[in-house]
Amino acid sequence: MIDFLLAYITLTLFGMVFLGIYGVVTRSNLIKKIIMLNVLGDAVNMLFILIGYRLVFPVFPPIYEEHLSFEEFLSRAVDPVPQALVLTAIVIGMAMNILLTTYAIQFYRLHGTVDARDIAEIMGGENE
Repeated sequence: MIDFLLAYITLTLFGMVFLGIYGVVTRSNLIKKIIMLNVLGDAVNMLFILIGYRLVFPVFPPIYEEHLSFEEFLSRAVDPVPQALVLTAIVIGMAMNILLTTYAIQFYRLHGTVDARDIAEIMGGENE
């Protein structure tokens, strides 16, 4: 049952990754692109958490205690590296979302559009 559940979660997360990539590539609205980037980032973060998951019970935090043998600790402790990477990715993703949303709002204020094709025409016309 656990194997089926983990396979289902993994396939769902890979589907979300492909959905995020598809949305970023095919959508022309900047707000939709930002939303798809959020979906993509959250799916990748969940995949990293899934990598650090242990299928044994009970699972220990990665803090060594004296009453455990070292072999038992290594076999049952959760890997802290994916957790640290996800925490860092969350902070960077939040900063990226704020920056991209600010750019989209400011571009809408100045030019009245958030369509990527219109933005390309506007930016291409200013360079000439």
